[in-house]
Amino acid sequence: MNLVLEEFEHIIHAFPEQVMQISEEDFDVKVDPFRWSKKEILGHLIDSAFVNYSRFIRAQFEENPKIYYDQVEYCKSGSYQYSEKLQLCDLWSSINKQLLFLFKQITNKNLTQRTCNDHSLEFLMNDYVSHLQHHRGQILI
Repeated sequence: MNLVLEEFEHIIHAFPEQVMQISEEDFDVKVDPFRWSKKEILGHLIDSAFVNYSRFIRAQFEENPKIYYDQVEYCKSGSYQYSEKLQLCDLWSSINKQLLFLFKQITNKNLTQRTCNDHSLEFLMNDYVSHLQHHRGQILI
């Protein structure tokens, strides 16, 4: 678990600066009307962070809460395509710093028996960082 937390912390520190180096044109372009731009992918990562934050909070005091979301509708409703890049980077950074803090607290409490959506919190932490790495790769191409 420590390696996952270290990787997450590394991404939190490096990713916003990497995103800010992407040209506005490249960040905004939609190669297909039915696919997300890099900007919208970052918005999706913000949505994912907020939903996962809720999962990790509620799983500490509720028995196996079921927390799902419609990622396409969230992204569309968030109007990320029309947001400023710096604003999105700041929001992404803030929620992920708090999520990393929460992950460390949960790891210290050894809540391996706590679940959300029928998955252990340890599994969900690993999955969150893996998901983040996947979309980070799409943005930084």
